[in-house]
Amino acid sequence: MQLMLEFSSSSHLWVLEVFTALWFFVMGSVIGSFLNVVIYRMPLGLNISKPKSRCPVCETPIQTRDNLPILGWLLLRGKCRTCQTPISVRYPIVEALTGIFFLLLYILLVHSGGQFLPYRTPNRFWGSYQILEGRTWDLIAIDVYYSYLFIVLLASAYIHYDGQEIPRRLLLWCFAIGLGAGAVIPALHPVPAFISTPSELSTGKGLLNEINYYGVLQAAIEMETLKTLGWGLLYGIITGVLFCWPVLFKQQSASPFRSRTSWLLILVGVYLGWQQVVTVGFLAAFCLFCFELSFRGNRSLLLRLPASAFIVAILTLQLLFGKYLTILPFHLSYLSYLLVTATQIVAIPVLTGLSQSIYIKRVLQSHTEDQISSNESRSITF
Repeated sequence: MQLMLEFSSSSHLWVLEVFTALWFFVMGSVIGSFLNVVIYRMPLGLNISKPKSRCPVCETPIQTRDNLPILGWLLLRGKCRTCQTPISVRYPIVEALTGIFFLLLYILLVHSGGQFLPYRTPNRFWGSYQILEGRTWDLIAIDVYYSYLFIVLLASAYIHYDGQEIPRRLLLWCFAIGLGAGAVIPALHPVPAFISTPSELSTGKGLLNEINYYGVLQAAIEMETLKTLGWGLLYGIITGVLFCWPVLFKQQSASPFRSRTSWLLILVGVYLGWQQVVTVGFLAAFCLFCFELSFRGNRSLLLRLPASAFIVAILTLQLLFGKYLTILPFHLSYLSYLLVTATQIVAIPVLTGLSQSIYIKRVLQSHTEDQISSNESRSITF
Protein backbone atom coordinates (compact mmCIF):
# COMPACT_ATOMS: atom_id res chain seq x y z
CA MET A 1 0.00 0.00 0.00
CA GLN A 2 2.78 2.42 0.90
CA LEU A 3 4.55 1.72 -2.40
CA MET A 4 1.31 2.43 -4.29
CA LEU A 5 0.86 5.72 -2.48
CA GLU A 6 4.44 6.74 -3.22
CA PHE A 7 4.02 5.80 -6.89
CA SER A 8 0.73 7.72 -7.10
CA SER A 9 2.32 10.75 -5.49
CA SER A 10 5.34 10.69 -7.81
CA SER A 11 3.12 10.26 -10.89
CA HIS A 12 1.00 13.23 -9.85
CA LEU A 13 4.15 15.33 -9.40
CA TRP A 14 5.39 14.23 -12.82
CA VAL A 15 2.09 15.26 -14.44
CA LEU A 16 2.27 18.62 -12.65
CA GLU A 17 5.85 19.20 -13.84
CA VAL A 18 4.96 18.42 -17.47
CA PHE A 19 1.75 20.46 -17.42
CA THR A 20 3.46 23.51 -15.91
CA ALA A 21 6.33 23.40 -18.39
CA LEU A 22 3.92 22.96 -21.31
CA TRP A 23 1.79 25.85 -20.04
CA PHE A 24 4.77 28.22 -20.04
CA PHE A 25 5.74 27.18 -23.57
CA VAL A 26 2.19 27.63 -24.89
CA MET A 27 1.84 31.03 -23.18
CA GLY A 28 5.16 32.10 -24.67
CA SER A 29 4.16 31.03 -28.19
CA VAL A 30 0.80 32.84 -27.86
CA ILE A 31 2.61 36.01 -26.83
CA GLY A 32 5.01 35.43 -29.73
CA SER A 33 2.03 35.33 -32.09
CA PHE A 34 0.90 38.70 -30.78
CA LEU A 35 4.50 39.92 -31.06
CA ASN A 36 4.36 39.28 -34.82
CA VAL A 37 1.45 41.72 -34.99
CA VAL A 38 3.39 44.30 -32.98
CA ILE A 39 6.48 43.94 -35.20
CA TYR A 40 4.45 44.50 -38.38
CA ARG A 41 1.88 47.08 -37.33
CA MET A 42 3.43 49.31 -34.69
CA PRO A 43 6.22 50.80 -36.87
CA LEU A 44 3.55 51.66 -39.49
CA GLY A 45 1.39 53.42 -36.89
CA LEU A 46 -1.42 50.87 -37.23
CA ASN A 47 -3.73 49.67 -34.48
CA ILE A 48 -2.33 46.46 -32.98
CA SER A 49 -5.74 45.15 -31.89
CA LYS A 50 -7.94 45.97 -34.90
CA PRO A 51 -8.64 44.77 -37.53
CA LYS A 52 -8.27 41.01 -37.21
CA SER A 53 -5.17 39.45 -38.78
CA ARG A 54 -5.63 38.81 -42.49
CA CYS A 55 -3.73 37.78 -45.60
CA PRO A 56 -1.94 40.86 -47.03
CA VAL A 57 -2.65 39.69 -50.62
CA CYS A 58 -6.28 38.54 -50.71
CA GLU A 59 -7.20 40.29 -47.42
CA THR A 60 -9.10 37.25 -46.19
CA PRO A 61 -9.33 37.26 -42.38
CA ILE A 62 -7.34 34.42 -40.81
CA GLN A 63 -9.62 31.87 -39.20
CA THR A 64 -9.16 30.97 -35.55
CA ARG A 65 -8.10 27.41 -36.35
CA ASP A 66 -5.37 28.79 -38.68
CA ASN A 67 -4.18 31.32 -36.12
CA LEU A 68 -2.80 28.77 -33.65
CA PRO A 69 0.85 29.54 -32.82
CA ILE A 70 3.31 27.37 -34.79
CA LEU A 71 0.68 24.67 -35.51
CA GLY A 72 -1.38 27.00 -37.72
CA TRP A 73 1.58 27.64 -40.04
CA LEU A 74 2.48 23.95 -40.15
CA LEU A 75 -1.08 22.82 -40.91
CA LEU A 76 -1.33 25.39 -43.70
CA ARG A 77 2.09 24.31 -44.99
CA GLY A 78 3.18 27.92 -44.97
CA LYS A 79 0.52 29.13 -47.41
CA CYS A 80 -2.68 31.15 -47.22
CA ARG A 81 -5.73 28.87 -47.18
CA THR A 82 -7.56 31.04 -49.74
CA CYS A 83 -5.01 32.36 -52.26
CA GLN A 84 -2.07 30.02 -51.53
CA THR A 85 0.29 32.96 -51.07
CA PRO A 86 3.40 31.84 -49.13
CA ILE A 87 3.44 32.90 -45.47
CA SER A 88 6.83 33.93 -44.14
CA VAL A 89 8.55 31.33 -41.98
CA ARG A 90 9.47 34.15 -39.63
CA TYR A 91 6.04 33.99 -37.97
CA PRO A 92 6.46 30.50 -36.48
CA ILE A 93 10.13 31.28 -35.72
CA VAL A 94 9.17 34.24 -33.53
CA GLU A 95 6.47 32.15 -31.83
CA ALA A 96 8.87 29.26 -31.23
CA LEU A 97 11.66 31.53 -29.94
CA THR A 98 9.32 33.21 -27.48
CA GLY A 99 7.83 29.90 -26.34
CA ILE A 100 11.26 28.32 -25.84
CA PHE A 101 12.50 31.35 -23.91
CA PHE A 102 9.47 31.30 -21.60
CA LEU A 103 10.01 27.58 -21.00
CA LEU A 104 13.73 27.91 -20.31
CA LEU A 105 13.26 30.92 -18.05
CA TYR A 106 10.66 29.01 -16.05
CA ILE A 107 12.96 26.00 -15.67
CA LEU A 108 16.11 27.96 -14.81
CA LEU A 109 14.46 30.64 -12.68
CA VAL A 110 11.23 29.45 -11.05
CA HIS A 111 11.54 25.67 -11.13
CA SER A 112 15.16 25.72 -9.91
CA GLY A 113 14.35 28.01 -7.00
CA GLY A 114 16.53 30.82 -8.36
CA GLN A 115 19.68 28.72 -8.79
CA PHE A 116 20.90 30.80 -11.75
CA LEU A 117 20.20 34.27 -10.39
CA PRO A 118 23.33 36.28 -9.58
CA TYR A 119 23.97 37.12 -5.92
CA ARG A 120 20.60 35.89 -4.61
CA THR A 121 20.76 32.85 -2.33
CA PRO A 122 18.75 30.01 -4.01
CA ASN A 123 15.67 28.62 -2.35
CA ARG A 124 16.20 25.48 -0.31
CA PHE A 125 13.36 23.74 -2.19
CA TRP A 126 12.62 23.56 -5.91
CA GLY A 127 10.01 22.12 -8.30
CA SER A 128 6.57 22.98 -9.66
CA TYR A 129 4.82 22.01 -6.44
CA GLN A 130 6.55 24.97 -4.77
CA ILE A 131 4.28 27.23 -6.83
CA LEU A 132 1.21 25.60 -5.31
CA GLU A 133 2.66 26.06 -1.84
CA GLY A 134 3.24 29.77 -2.45
CA ARG A 135 7.03 29.68 -2.05
CA THR A 136 7.96 31.19 -5.42
CA TRP A 137 5.87 34.33 -5.81
CA ASP A 138 9.00 36.47 -5.87
CA LEU A 139 10.55 34.29 -8.58
CA ILE A 140 7.35 34.36 -10.64
CA ALA A 141 7.36 38.17 -10.43
CA ILE A 142 10.98 38.23 -11.65
CA ASP A 143 10.01 35.80 -14.44
CA VAL A 144 7.26 38.14 -15.67
CA TYR A 145 9.54 41.18 -15.31
CA TYR A 146 12.34 39.61 -17.33
CA SER A 147 9.97 38.14 -19.93
CA TYR A 148 8.51 41.56 -20.68
CA LEU A 149 11.99 43.00 -21.20
CA PHE A 150 12.87 40.11 -23.52
CA ILE A 151 9.80 40.40 -25.77
CA VAL A 152 10.22 44.18 -26.13
CA LEU A 153 13.87 43.83 -27.14
CA LEU A 154 13.10 40.89 -29.44
CA ALA A 155 10.42 42.94 -31.20
CA SER A 156 12.86 45.87 -31.45
CA ALA A 157 15.53 43.70 -33.07
CA TYR A 158 13.08 42.39 -35.69
CA ILE A 159 11.85 45.92 -36.38
CA HIS A 160 15.45 46.99 -36.95
CA TYR A 161 16.02 44.01 -39.24
CA ASP A 162 13.06 45.14 -41.34
CA GLY A 163 14.68 48.56 -41.74
CA GLN A 164 12.08 50.31 -39.58
CA GLU A 165 12.50 52.61 -36.62
CA ILE A 166 11.55 51.30 -33.18
CA PRO A 167 8.33 53.08 -32.12
CA ARG A 168 8.95 55.47 -29.26
CA ARG A 169 5.82 54.37 -27.43
CA LEU A 170 7.04 50.74 -27.32
CA LEU A 171 10.24 51.85 -25.58
CA LEU A 172 8.56 54.38 -23.30
CA TRP A 173 6.01 51.85 -22.05
CA CYS A 174 8.80 49.37 -21.29
CA PHE A 175 10.78 52.10 -19.54
CA ALA A 176 7.81 53.25 -17.45
CA ILE A 177 6.86 49.70 -16.41
CA GLY A 178 10.46 48.91 -15.55
CA LEU A 179 10.83 51.96 -13.34
CA GLY A 180 7.35 51.74 -11.81
CA ALA A 181 7.31 48.03 -11.00
CA GLY A 182 10.97 48.02 -10.04
CA ALA A 183 10.49 50.89 -7.57
CA VAL A 184 7.62 49.31 -5.62
CA ILE A 185 8.63 45.61 -5.74
CA PRO A 186 12.14 45.20 -4.28
CA ALA A 187 12.28 41.49 -5.18
CA LEU A 188 12.53 42.37 -8.89
CA HIS A 189 16.14 43.44 -8.37
CA PRO A 190 18.05 40.57 -6.76
CA VAL A 191 21.38 42.31 -7.44
CA PRO A 192 21.58 45.57 -5.47
CA ALA A 193 23.69 48.51 -6.59
CA PHE A 194 26.10 48.10 -3.71
CA ILE A 195 27.06 44.51 -2.97
CA SER A 196 27.87 43.06 0.44
CA THR A 197 30.46 40.32 0.27
CA PRO A 198 29.35 36.84 1.40
CA SER A 199 31.49 37.12 4.54
CA GLU A 200 29.22 39.92 5.75
CA LEU A 201 26.14 37.75 5.46
CA SER A 202 25.98 35.31 8.32
CA THR A 203 24.52 31.87 7.89
CA GLY A 204 21.87 32.61 10.50
CA LYS A 205 20.75 35.72 8.67
CA GLY A 206 20.60 33.86 5.36
CA LEU A 207 18.48 31.10 6.89
CA LEU A 208 16.19 33.66 8.52
CA ASN A 209 15.79 35.42 5.17
CA GLU A 210 14.80 32.15 3.52
CA ILE A 211 12.20 31.36 6.16
CA ASN A 212 10.65 34.80 6.45
CA TYR A 213 11.13 36.38 3.03
CA TYR A 214 11.61 33.97 0.12
CA GLY A 215 8.39 33.39 -1.72
CA VAL A 216 6.76 36.49 -0.25
CA LEU A 217 6.04 39.30 -2.71
CA GLN A 218 6.19 42.57 -0.81
CA ALA A 219 5.31 46.02 -2.16
CA ALA A 220 7.42 48.76 -0.63
CA ILE A 221 9.48 51.73 -1.73
CA GLU A 222 12.96 51.24 -0.30
CA MET A 223 16.00 53.49 -0.65
CA GLU A 224 18.18 50.53 -1.66
CA THR A 225 15.84 49.72 -4.53
CA LEU A 226 15.78 53.34 -5.72
CA LYS A 227 19.58 53.39 -5.67
CA THR A 228 19.66 50.20 -7.74
CA LEU A 229 17.29 51.73 -10.30
CA GLY A 230 19.23 55.00 -10.38
CA TRP A 231 22.61 53.38 -10.88
CA GLY A 232 21.15 50.98 -13.44
CA LEU A 233 19.67 53.89 -15.41
CA LEU A 234 22.95 55.84 -15.25
CA TYR A 235 25.09 52.94 -16.42
CA GLY A 236 22.49 52.01 -19.02
CA ILE A 237 22.84 55.50 -20.53
CA ILE A 238 26.65 55.32 -20.36
CA THR A 239 26.76 51.85 -21.92
CA GLY A 240 24.24 52.85 -24.59
CA VAL A 241 26.26 55.93 -25.56
CA LEU A 242 29.53 53.98 -25.68
CA PHE A 243 27.93 51.16 -27.67
CA CYS A 244 26.37 53.44 -30.29
CA TRP A 245 28.99 56.19 -30.44
CA PRO A 246 29.90 55.56 -34.14
CA VAL A 247 26.50 56.87 -35.22
CA LEU A 248 25.41 58.86 -32.18
CA PHE A 249 26.81 62.21 -33.29
CA LYS A 250 27.26 61.50 -37.01
CA GLN A 251 24.49 59.83 -38.98
CA GLN A 252 25.73 56.96 -41.16
CA SER A 253 23.84 55.72 -44.21
CA ALA A 254 25.24 52.22 -43.69
CA SER A 255 25.62 50.95 -40.15
CA PRO A 256 24.57 48.03 -37.95
CA PHE A 257 23.69 50.59 -35.27
CA ARG A 258 20.15 51.57 -36.16
CA SER A 259 18.10 54.37 -34.66
CA ARG A 260 17.37 54.07 -30.89
CA THR A 261 19.68 51.10 -30.34
CA SER A 262 21.06 52.84 -27.26
CA TRP A 263 17.56 52.79 -25.74
CA LEU A 264 17.75 49.01 -25.52
CA LEU A 265 20.78 49.12 -23.24
CA ILE A 266 19.10 51.80 -21.13
CA LEU A 267 16.20 49.40 -20.61
CA VAL A 268 18.61 46.60 -19.70
CA GLY A 269 20.18 48.87 -17.10
CA VAL A 270 16.81 49.72 -15.56
CA TYR A 271 15.63 46.10 -15.42
CA LEU A 272 18.87 44.32 -14.48
CA GLY A 273 21.07 46.89 -12.76
CA TRP A 274 24.41 48.45 -13.59
CA GLN A 275 26.55 45.33 -13.14
CA GLN A 276 24.60 43.31 -15.68
CA VAL A 277 24.17 46.05 -18.29
CA VAL A 278 27.95 46.46 -18.43
CA THR A 279 28.27 42.71 -19.02
CA VAL A 280 25.56 42.72 -21.71
CA GLY A 281 27.06 45.75 -23.46
CA PHE A 282 30.58 44.30 -23.49
CA LEU A 283 29.58 40.81 -24.65
CA ALA A 284 27.23 42.20 -27.33
CA ALA A 285 30.01 44.47 -28.64
CA PHE A 286 32.49 41.56 -28.61
CA CYS A 287 30.10 39.22 -30.46
CA LEU A 288 29.27 41.93 -33.01
CA PHE A 289 32.98 42.50 -33.68
CA CYS A 290 33.67 38.76 -34.05
CA PHE A 291 30.70 38.42 -36.40
CA GLU A 292 31.76 41.31 -38.62
CA LEU A 293 35.38 40.12 -38.64
CA SER A 294 34.47 36.54 -39.52
CA PHE A 295 32.14 37.43 -42.40
CA ARG A 296 33.74 40.63 -43.70
CA GLY A 297 33.93 39.24 -47.25
CA ASN A 298 30.45 37.73 -47.35
CA ARG A 299 27.47 39.52 -48.90
CA SER A 300 24.70 37.29 -47.57
CA LEU A 301 21.46 38.92 -46.49
CA LEU A 302 22.03 37.36 -43.08
CA LEU A 303 24.84 39.89 -42.60
CA ARG A 304 22.30 42.69 -42.45
CA LEU A 305 21.78 41.71 -38.83
CA PRO A 306 21.51 44.91 -36.74
CA ALA A 307 23.51 45.44 -33.56
CA SER A 308 20.27 45.10 -31.59
CA ALA A 309 20.14 41.41 -32.57
CA PHE A 310 23.37 40.81 -30.65
CA ILE A 311 22.05 42.75 -27.66
CA VAL A 312 18.98 40.47 -27.58
CA ALA A 313 21.10 37.33 -27.94
CA ILE A 314 23.40 38.28 -25.05
CA LEU A 315 20.45 39.50 -22.98
CA THR A 316 18.84 36.07 -23.39
CA LEU A 317 21.95 34.37 -22.05
CA GLN A 318 22.18 36.90 -19.23
CA LEU A 319 18.58 36.30 -18.16
CA LEU A 320 19.02 32.54 -18.24
CA PHE A 321 22.56 32.18 -16.88
CA GLY A 322 23.19 35.48 -15.14
CA LYS A 323 24.91 33.79 -12.20
CA TYR A 324 27.79 32.68 -14.45
CA LEU A 325 28.07 35.82 -16.61
CA THR A 326 27.90 38.54 -13.96
CA ILE A 327 31.12 39.50 -12.19
CA LEU A 328 30.55 40.67 -8.61
CA PRO A 329 33.04 42.09 -6.06
CA PHE A 330 33.40 38.88 -4.04
CA HIS A 331 34.36 36.88 -7.15
CA LEU A 332 37.72 38.70 -7.32
CA SER A 333 39.82 40.96 -5.20
CA TYR A 334 38.45 44.49 -5.07
CA LEU A 335 41.25 45.89 -7.23
CA SER A 336 40.85 43.11 -9.80
CA TYR A 337 37.08 43.69 -9.86
CA LEU A 338 37.55 47.40 -10.61
CA LEU A 339 40.11 46.58 -13.30
CA VAL A 340 37.87 44.03 -15.03
CA THR A 341 34.83 46.34 -14.93
CA ALA A 342 36.84 49.29 -16.27
CA THR A 343 38.29 47.11 -19.05
CA GLN A 344 34.80 46.04 -20.12
CA ILE A 345 33.58 49.64 -20.23
CA VAL A 346 36.62 50.85 -22.21
CA ALA A 347 36.43 47.91 -24.62
CA ILE A 348 32.81 48.61 -25.64
CA PRO A 349 33.49 51.71 -27.83
CA VAL A 350 36.68 50.16 -29.23
CA LEU A 351 34.90 46.99 -30.37
CA THR A 352 31.86 48.81 -31.80
CA GLY A 353 34.12 51.30 -33.61
CA LEU A 354 36.02 48.45 -35.27
CA SER A 355 32.72 46.73 -36.14
CA GLN A 356 31.47 49.91 -37.81
CA SER A 357 34.67 50.21 -39.87
CA ILE A 358 34.47 46.61 -41.08
CA TYR A 359 30.76 47.03 -41.91
CA ILE A 360 31.38 50.17 -43.98
CA LYS A 361 34.26 48.54 -45.88
CA ARG A 362 32.06 45.56 -46.72
CA VAL A 363 29.24 47.80 -47.95
CA LEU A 364 31.64 49.87 -50.10
CA GLN A 365 33.16 46.69 -51.55
CA SER A 366 29.69 45.39 -52.33
CA HIS A 367 28.71 48.61 -54.09
CA THR A 368 31.95 48.57 -56.09
CA GLU A 369 31.42 44.98 -57.23
CA ASP A 370 27.82 45.76 -58.20
CA GLN A 371 28.95 48.77 -60.23
CA ILE A 372 31.63 46.74 -62.02
CA SER A 373 29.18 43.97 -62.88
CA SER A 374 26.67 46.56 -64.10
CA ASN A 375 29.25 48.20 -66.36
CA GLU A 376 30.29 44.84 -67.75
CA SER A 377 26.69 43.91 -68.59
CA ARG A 378 26.22 47.24 -70.37
CA SER A 379 29.37 46.77 -72.45
CA ILE A 380 28.24 43.28 -73.47
CA THR A 381 24.82 44.61 -74.50
CA PHE A 382 26.26 47.31 -76.71
